[in-house]
Amino acid sequence: MVKKIGWLQSDIGIQGGAEMSCGALMSNAPEWVEGYICPPNKRPPRDLDAFIIQNSTTYTQRWIEELALKPVIRHIRDPWFAGDAVLRRWILDNAELLIFSSPPQVEAFAYPFDVPYVVLPVPVDLRPFKDAAKPAEEREGTVFVGRVDIYKGAHRVIDWALRTGEALKVVGDNRYMGFGDLPEHIEFVGKVGYQEMPELLGSAKRYIAFPEWPEAFGRSVAEAWAAGCELLIEGRVGAQWWINNEPERIGFDGPIAEFWYAVAGALA
Repeated sequence: MVKKIGWLQSDIGIQGGAEMSCGALMSNAPEWVEGYICPPNKRPPRDLDAFIIQNSTTYTQRWIEELALKPVIRHIRDPWFAGDAVLRRWILDNAELLIFSSPPQVEAFAYPFDVPYVVLPVPVDLRPFKDAAKPAEEREGTVFVGRVDIYKGAHRVIDWALRTGEALKVVGDNRYMGFGDLPEHIEFVGKVGYQEMPELLGSAKRYIAFPEWPEAFGRSVAEAWAAGCELLIEGRVGAQWWINNEPERIGFDGPIAEFWYAVAGALA
């Protein structure tokens, strides 16, 4: 029987790692799912069977009136999530299921809850990265990929390159401010198209990540691992837990199937 699922996601137009994973889940939903995007400023259709909340940053507490009518599943990305505090608390108290992306994310989660939850890796297609992996003798330098800001630990990564003298490529939005002129071995590449990422990571010797903000998963870490990079990681990064403990569960089709199996169980 087809289920009409309302999908709440504030940042539907953004294409970061989390948003790419959310898009993969929706675009590869099973045949029994009919998805409907629920904008924050528009009332949802009355004939929905359930809601899946990906990101509620721009949704207000008036949505409690809508959500209370149907089963709610919350896919949690971060240890803290912004937005309306009353809505957040209602979701955590009333959800049929919470879905986390790694055990470290559960450990770092800032809010108490007493509803069922599961821990599932997010979908990421590793095949292009494995195909792009070069032999060790053809690889060089260290690469950082992500938003160039304090939460992603860009300042700590740059400090590392200054101390060690190792060649570093910084790939991402918003050139980091505050260091002034930097030595030539630190290169700000800027934003790179996703189709270029396999070649970039497949040619690097090392991938570095020192996030201040605990990463629920950390898509680029999984991609760098698949591309054969040495991983230099400090801080809580969910993908590293999966790599160290259950690497066979990292991928594309498996996590999508696990996600929708968990949703089906919660709605049964």
